[in-house]
Amino acid sequence: MRFILFALSVALFLASCAKKVERVERGRLSVRDCPKTLYTTVKFCDVKHALSDRIQHLSKVRIKSLHNGKTLTTVVYRSNKVRGICLPRKYKRLLGNHSRVKAKVRVLRCGKEGRKHCPYKLKGYASWYGRKFHGKKTASGKRFNMYGKYAAHRTLPFGTLLKVKNLKNGRSVVVEVIDRGPFVRGRHLDLSYGAAKKLKMIGSGVVPFEARVIRCGN
Repeated sequence: MRFILFALSVALFLASCAKKVERVERGRLSVRDCPKTLYTTVKFCDVKHALSDRIQHLSKVRIKSLHNGKTLTTVVYRSNKVRGICLPRKYKRLLGNHSRVKAKVRVLRCGKEGRKHCPYKLKGYASWYGRKFHGKKTASGKRFNMYGKYAAHRTLPFGTLLKVKNLKNGRSVVVEVIDRGPFVRGRHLDLSYGAAKKLKMIGSGVVPFEARVIRCGN
C-alpha cells in the first residue's frame, strides 16, 4: 500500500513538472513559425505579396519548384486565411505553369529581424506615450493609435503579444508590440495611452512591470 501511494505521489509530481515545462516551451518558441526547411503546396492568387500561414511574418524565403527545379526568392507575409503558400500570379510561368506546385521552401531569414525566440517573461520599468505620436507610422509600419493596446520594445519581434502586469497595483493588460523603444536608460517597455490607462499608470508615468509572452511574433 505504501509503495502504491509513493508511486502515485511521484506520478503527480512528474505530471505537474511536465505542465510547467510545456507552458515555458509554449511561451518561448516561435521556431514552429520559422522552420529551416518545409515542403508545401504553392498556389497562385490575386495578391501583391507572397502569403503563408506557416511562416513568420516578413520572413525571407527561397522557394524551389519540385516540378521544374526553378527557384524564387521572396518575402512572405503572414496570413491565416492561406493554406501553404500563395504567390502572385506573375510567378506561375516561372515555377511550372500549374495551378498548384509542390515546392521545397528554405527560410533564409526569420521574420523582419531574424528573431526566432522570445523570453518567457520580462521585468523592468514601463513608461507610456500618446498624443504626440498619434496617427504616425510606427517602426512596424502600422499607424499608432494612442487609444489602442500597443507597446514598443527594443528587440521583441513585431506582433508579439504580451500580458503586462503593473506591479504597483496588480492590474494587467494584453498588448501587441508594434514599435521600437523606449530609448531612455532604465526603461524597458513603452505602452500606448490606452494600455497605460488600463494599468492605471497615467499619473505615475513610470511603473515597475512584469510581462509574460503570449505569442512570439506574428
